[in-house]
Amino acid sequence: MSNLTPQEALACIKVLVFMARADGIFRAEEEEILLETCRNLELPADVSLLDLVRQEIDLEAELAKITSPAAREQVYAAALAMACADRNRSVEEREVLARIQNAFRVPHEKTDFIQRLMADTRSTLLPANIAPISDPAERERRIEQLIQNYAIFTAVLGAFPIPGLALVTDIAVLTFQLKMIEEIGRYWGYATQRKDAELLRDGMMGGVGISVFRIAVSNAAKLVPGWGSVVGASLSYASTWAIGKVANQYYASGGKLDIQTLQDAFKQARQEGEKEYQKNRALIQARQQAHAAQIEQLNQQLQKGAITQADYEQKLQELSQVFDQPTPS
Repeated sequence: MSNLTPQEALACIKVLVFMARADGIFRAEEEEILLETCRNLELPADVSLLDLVRQEIDLEAELAKITSPAAREQVYAAALAMACADRNRSVEEREVLARIQNAFRVPHEKTDFIQRLMADTRSTLLPANIAPISDPAERERRIEQLIQNYAIFTAVLGAFPIPGLALVTDIAVLTFQLKMIEEIGRYWGYATQRKDAELLRDGMMGGVGISVFRIAVSNAAKLVPGWGSVVGASLSYASTWAIGKVANQYYASGGKLDIQTLQDAFKQARQEGEKEYQKNRALIQARQQAHAAQIEQLNQQLQKGAITQADYEQKLQELSQVFDQPTPS
């Protein structure tokens, strides 16, 4: 991808902020995600982070600043993903999407692909055949390694920088996070199903819309030269790490943690996850480079319709098994 100017990268983020406000509700969790992401980017020195997320935005003016085809494609994909998170898309959201689509002249087949991808987020992947472990120390060891393996693998997916395809891998991150929750539950003796995992994840994060908003912002951040893919990896690692840690706490409590406790625990665990990412950053970058061509090929096959969503997830599952080994200490 060609490098964007800081002004163009900033315009991409502003368009997504405008999209997030389209329904008249801009949640504190959404503002926190934006601030967290922007702190990790090299934005112009005169840009105030609070102004960025709170100021009035002229949508048409910002759209005019986004000129590269790669940026246009990725920003529209991210905006559409945000709208698709809410099955009852508001009139205001539809109107903003139409303005972006018209300004960027997005072809209908691209829109159809993204909507199909978002509609088919129910994974066909089954959790591993895991037997409950009664020994506390061994169970903790297995779960810790499981969380680490998933965090590293999803960081590799989250780092994927190719426009138009990055969204595919980010959606896959959600799938593997759910699979991780199911497997943690199995270690504790719970027959956790996919719906149970979704409810637990959404309880921690404040709803599926917040998960998708994080994906959308990550996709916009990947447009920033040099730093974007690093932010994508960091966000994916930290969120997966936190989800795993809190899921473990939840099952350890016998499933008795309330929503507020889950959300507080998730925020704290995310901070721990950010530190853990720094410890594993070199390993993640090496693995991303080693598997980039394979992931790119799978994404392109899915986009062209050569493989189904189920095929795609299964092939990623096979790739993830390479990561199912103890990581260097």
